Amino acid sequence: MDGISINDINTSLSVEFNRHNVFKAGKGAGRSGSFFFFSHDKKFIVKTICKNELTKFLSILDSFVNHLEKLENKSLIARIYGIFTIKTNFFNEVHFMLMQNTCINT
Repeated sequence: MDGISINDINTSLSVEFNRHNVFKAGKGAGRSGSFFFFSHDKKFIVKTICKNELTKFLSILDSFVNHLEKLENKSLIARIYGIFTIKTNFFNEVHFMLMQNTCINT
């Protein structure tokens, strides 16, 4: 899935195509209880992360990037395309991660 373009991301995450997925998504079954959903075409996962996860990921970011560059396309670790924070006056800040879905055939 290398060679992802901004257009690929925009198409996969189009509000028009993903509205249904967002409303049917829920808290994960995992320990963190993160909210996540798959893009309509199953190429991407959007997952919330807590402040501690964000801090930990940022602390290993250089090593993570070096690992992916060193192994090129041979790493089984999902690609992270971005981490974002939304802040509003209506709710606490929310951190979320846009990542590759490594199980595209789901």
